[in-house]
Order: sequence, then structure tokens, then C-alpha cells
Amino acid sequence: MGSRALEYAAVTERVALRVARLEGSGNAARAYTLATETFREELSGMPVAGRVALLRERHMDERGRTRPLRSEDGSGLLRPGDVVGNGEARVDLAVEPVEGLSLLVKGQQGAISAVAAAPEGTMLRMPDMYMSKLIVGPRARGHIDIDAPAAENVEAIAAALGRRASEITVVVLDRDRHRELIEEIRRTGARIHMRPEGDLTPSIAVGLRDSDVHAVIGIGGAPEGVLAAAVVKCLGGEIQARMWPVNRAQVQRLREYGLGDPERKLTTDDLIRGEDVVFAATGLTSGETLEGVRYFRGGGRTHTVVMSTRPRMIRFIDTIHALEPDAGLQGFQR
Repeated sequence: MGSRALEYAAVTERVALRVARLEGSGNAARAYTLATETFREELSGMPVAGRVALLRERHMDERGRTRPLRSEDGSGLLRPGDVVGNGEARVDLAVEPVEGLSLLVKGQQGAISAVAAAPEGTMLRMPDMYMSKLIVGPRARGHIDIDAPAAENVEAIAAALGRRASEITVVVLDRDRHRELIEEIRRTGARIHMRPEGDLTPSIAVGLRDSDVHAVIGIGGAPEGVLAAAVVKCLGGEIQARMWPVNRAQVQRLREYGLGDPERKLTTDDLIRGEDVVFAATGLTSGETLEGVRYFRGGGRTHTVVMSTRPRMIRFIDTIHALEPDAGLQGFQR
């Protein structure tokens, strides 16, 4: 898998170069549609036979009500179950066309496009719904338990890092469902970064040396949980998770996917089996870990992170793309 890592990075870069032009546009459906169409186009050129195991297709509110993310006239969209690529190596793909869709179309920080790949059959298939997650970096691995109160986990994480609770930062999505969780974490003295959207981006930061993010706790999208597991596999951290259905229909959907026990604790290895994983993400708008796309006359500049388990590596890539070569080299200027 690792030998293809830079090719997956090139895919997310090309998605970002197209989609980031919609920053501040207010058109979420158009941004999502363009991202999925571009992912299909770019992944189709990969020398693999990639099955889309996970892809967010719908926006869900806290009551389980959903609406499509794509434009009604979207064609050529990537969908769960699709097989893309022109090679023979069979892989599972988890695709995040845009994490932070609202952030992108409002011109706010922290939107990315991401993809993860692993051998076929190793990614846990699940419906597009909510998932409770607890994510930490390498030094806190083995010290967490999603069944324990959040305060106990915060104290355990701090102890593993050789710090006081007041010296760590926990990322929580700013949602009504997290009110009690936020108050519990506050009582420990830990700092809290409440993100308006997206828990995949901070999952990357958790595993990086010198990051100011030490844990991600709370309920977010299930597909993003598998992408976070790919990051954790590459960086050596840990994720524990549990599906969070909000109605009977979602419980039934879990059964259809072979996940009959909604209370089952899911580990890193449950979400992705084995140790052969690639993850790539490119910034759309600037955030904690990745810079957003910067355009110049005839081209653009991207900032990408790519990582793999075989070989074990993480690489940040700052790339200038001459999309119109005759336009000159303005992108090389500071």
C-alpha cells in the first residue's frame, strides 16, 4: 500500500484545487458534488481495483433526519460500493469528499479532502450514521476506555503524557448533544477546543509531535471514524468507538450490516484490520495542521499530509501546480 501513498496524495490535491474555488460560495451541494465527481475521476486513473467502502452521502441532524449532500443534477458521483481504478490490486477506500463542508462554503478555517486505503475486506463497513469516539495519540495508547466517564479518561490521558489535566486540550464538536460532556471535561480543568464541524482534522493533530491537541472525544460521523482509524494506524495512537443510532430504523440498518449490537465497543483493529494502510488529506481552507489552497494566476499551491504503515512514514507536501503553464511562475513568489 505504501508504494502508492504519493499517488493518493496527488488525488486529494487535485480534488482540493477544484473544490477550494468554492470557498465562501454558500453552495454546499455544488461543493460536495464537485468533490465526489473529482474523486471518481482521479481514483479511476489509479492502478488499483478500489471498492468504496465508506463515503458520507447525507447530512444528518441530531434527530436522525437526513438530506442529500449532493446537487440534484450531480452526475458521475462516487457512491458506496463503487469500484474505481484501472489495476488489479484490490483495496478498500474510505473517502471524505469535504470534511467541514459548511466551513468551506462559509469561508471558514479547517476544511479538508481526504482518502484512506487498505487491502480489500479490512475496513469495517457500516451505515452512514453517528459514532461515539475517543481518540488519542501514541503516548496515551492503552490508557483510555470509552466505557469510563470522560473525566476519568481525561485524567488518564494527562497522566500518560506526564501532565496535569489543565495542561492538555480536548477537541469536542460544538453540538447540543455534547453539553453534558463539555461540562464534565471542564470540571477536570482541561482546556476544550469546540470545533464547529469535523472531527477528522483534529484526529490527525492528536498523533503529531508538538501538537496542542491531545484527545478527541464525542459523537461524530461514522465514516470519519474509519478515516480516523487509518490515521491512528499510521501514527501509532488509539481510537475506541461505538455506533450511536438515534432511531429504530438506524438500529435495523446496523443489523443489516452485521452490527447487531449497537453497544459493542469498536477498537482500532475492529475499524481497520491489519497493518497495511495509507491516508492522505489536502487542506481546502487553512486549519491547525494543513494550509488551505492558495491560487495565483494560472495555478495554485496545496498543502498535503500523507502517511502509511508500510513503510512507516508521514510526509507534509507543499506543492505548486502550474495549471496553465503559459501563465508564468507567479506561484513561486512569496
